[in-house]
Amino acid sequence: MNAEQLRYKMKHLNELCPNRSVTNQMQFFELYNKFVELIEDTEYDIDIVDCLTALHCAMEDFEMYA
Repeated sequence: MNAEQLRYKMKHLNELCPNRSVTNQMQFFELYNKFVELIEDTEYDIDIVDCLTALHCAMEDFEMYA
């Protein structure tokens, strides 16, 4: 998978995984802002794969795929 294919899939996750989103618009915006701040405050280089892999690992720890 190349970066553009990943970008397309990420953009359309609600269609690919229906009924998985549980936040309202305000909660989603707050979550988005937390991610923006986290990325801005990280003092070393990170890429989309680093972010998604770390998120996946955290979600596995919380067993959020059920």
